[in-house]
Amino acid sequence: MKTIEQLRRDFALYIEEIERCENTKCYWALLHVLLSLPDVCASLQTDSASAKKPNVSDRYVDWCAAYFPKSSTVSGNDRYQMRNALLHSGSTTSRNLGKTHQTGYKHFSYVDPDTFDISVHDTTNQSHTVLNVHIPAMAVETKQALESWFSALQGDPIKMSRVEQNIGLLTRLQPKRIVVTKSKGSKIERTGLTRSST
Repeated sequence: MKTIEQLRRDFALYIEEIERCENTKCYWALLHVLLSLPDVCASLQTDSASAKKPNVSDRYVDWCAAYFPKSSTVSGNDRYQMRNALLHSGSTTSRNLGKTHQTGYKHFSYVDPDTFDISVHDTTNQSHTVLNVHIPAMAVETKQALESWFSALQGDPIKMSRVEQNIGLLTRLQPKRIVVTKSKGSKIERTGLTRSST
């Protein structure tokens, strides 16, 4: 069974990317990484051979509900609709895609951390139609959710078994040798680092 430390190493590419985005204030790119991570984790723990696979929305919402810190203003449904709006439409306006997992928020406002402090995180406007999100605070929550998931896997041999079966597909930073064939048939070899699953 994988240890928590081994799982951290498996997810090093993602954790380091979160930290790199935070350090360089690439908050928009950071948000994309944060919203995609629950998909990655939920997919890894899913039995791909099962005929009764949960759909993507159920997996995402269930993962968020289980591992993110509890909040009175943000649910797994809200996070799922944030993901849909941003990753599928490049928008901050909720479209409530799907029949289930709806959000009560019409808009998500990702505040500029250089002009708003963390106190605005997970607050709403007076009519409760806009959710304000402080992206660095969301990064902290996401890293906490990963750690909670790593810990929970230690006590769940079935999910851990699925993760171990699927983790080899996870993208990672690794050395690679690439042989390139030039137009006249000559070959050159290059070595370097790649972000890939192979």
